[in-house]
Amino acid sequence: MSPQSLLDRIGDWSTGLRYGLLTVIALAFFLPGLFSLPPIDRDESRFAQASKQMVETGDYIDIRFQGEPRHKKPAGIYWAQTLAVHLTGIHDEIWVYRMPSLLAAVASVLLTAFIGGLLFTGGVGFGAGLVMASSILLNVEARTGKSDALLLACILGALACMLLVLRRRGGNGAAHGFWALAGAGFMVKGPILFLPLIGLAMAQTWLDRSVGWIRDLQPLTGIPLFLIVALPWYVAIIIISDGGFLAESVGKDMIAKVAGGQESHGAPPGLYLALANVTFWPFSFLGLLALPWIWRSRRRAEVLLLLGWALFTWLVFAATPTKLAHYVLPAYPALAILAVAALHDVDARAPRWWQVVVMVLWGLVTLALAGAMPFVADGAGVSLSIWHFAGVLLIPALWFGLSFLWGTRRSGGQLVGILVAALLFSGVVFGRFLPGLEPAFVSPRLADAFDRVATCPQPHLISAGFNEPSLVFLTATDTYLTHAEGAAAKLLDGTPCQIAAIEARLQGDFLDRIAAAGARVEKLDEVQGFNYAKGKTVSISLYRLAEPDK
Repeated sequence: MSPQSLLDRIGDWSTGLRYGLLTVIALAFFLPGLFSLPPIDRDESRFAQASKQMVETGDYIDIRFQGEPRHKKPAGIYWAQTLAVHLTGIHDEIWVYRMPSLLAAVASVLLTAFIGGLLFTGGVGFGAGLVMASSILLNVEARTGKSDALLLACILGALACMLLVLRRRGGNGAAHGFWALAGAGFMVKGPILFLPLIGLAMAQTWLDRSVGWIRDLQPLTGIPLFLIVALPWYVAIIIISDGGFLAESVGKDMIAKVAGGQESHGAPPGLYLALANVTFWPFSFLGLLALPWIWRSRRRAEVLLLLGWALFTWLVFAATPTKLAHYVLPAYPALAILAVAALHDVDARAPRWWQVVVMVLWGLVTLALAGAMPFVADGAGVSLSIWHFAGVLLIPALWFGLSFLWGTRRSGGQLVGILVAALLFSGVVFGRFLPGLEPAFVSPRLADAFDRVATCPQPHLISAGFNEPSLVFLTATDTYLTHAEGAAAKLLDGTPCQIAAIEARLQGDFLDRIAAAGARVEKLDEVQGFNYAKGKTVSISLYRLAEPDK
């Protein structure tokens, strides 16, 4: 069966069947590893710990990591995570803080399908949803307790409402839904929300040669709704922080990213294009194959709207010096819809030379992914096992993909084969391989060692040299992150039941300061591993004050 026939047959299914099957497939991709992967440094652990502190303190306005204000992002994701804590009654398991991202990722898959169906056909929408569900980037974000998956869901919800209004469907409900979801997205990550919306609006204005369509969005009642959703927390935090939130979020975060590469994340403009073949895998080849069709179809209203959405978002981030792979995630649903729409068009076949280029690029990326497992395991100091050769699962994907790209007869079965191979690969990598890299997850083992050696009811941990936020999340909010001098002074301050975890590079200085104070320590345990956040091996010893000589 040809891809076109397969998409047409799927389009004949009931809406409930299409969306139900998409939900099951998305969960099959996203669930492995959700519960078994330890807290990831650094962003996820900072988000989770700040949300955990909201629950502990009852303060849902002023976001803090330990005693430090965390004013780079709005409160939306923290509120979603604290809601998950309250609903489950569990506050110390990282999977709880990942639930908003998981649900938002599934919603993003369904919304991509809805928008694709609205602009083209139900089959095209279903295919675009599958492309998003299988993409590596969304798979990562679905398992990560931070803001990007939730932002994507808000953006797609707002875009869906906007397109319903443009299509004269949904009435005032869709218009007001647009403003409400825009307000929710603004509460998740601020003005980043507007990039896809502006891109789509620019494309619609070009099509109409007028801005009159904006009246259909009901701005007179919609903007106040947006402000009701988004404004109260911003006013409250600006007052509470005495303007510190604006200085941090706008001055030090947003402007710093625009002015230069922040936190060593600078990169040239072509980075996102180079990464797309990996982050959009396994169906990145469909996007590449679609480029000639997109160019030929650029005057079609549906294509122009999707291009406005994707290109404006992409180009703004490409021009910004600070670059991280997930920044362009809001552009990916538009690209997924375009890729499948091109696949559905029987006249969309690309020139043979371009098919060869795509085959080479996609084949090299697939081989690189297949061969990466042993190298990652070796870098983390893990002895090889069958799970570290998970890349062999990509050999069928490579075969089906090259057959699709090179063969004269393309079938939907080849695409289904790629999807199944990608699903197995994703399950093994996220569900078994990554959780099995124990040396790379130092914080869980250090927290376990601390629990073993701390025999008193309320122990306190001091950590010098290994100051990752995941350690705070896994131990306690009052975990003291410091250096050798601070660790020695804290251990000697008379607080009962303190244990110091000292990284090997600082142990000499720490022990000298303890000896200079006329005290002694006893070594309780040692933890070794690989700190992936810094790319360094670490050896951490746990000490407590020894009883004075009699």
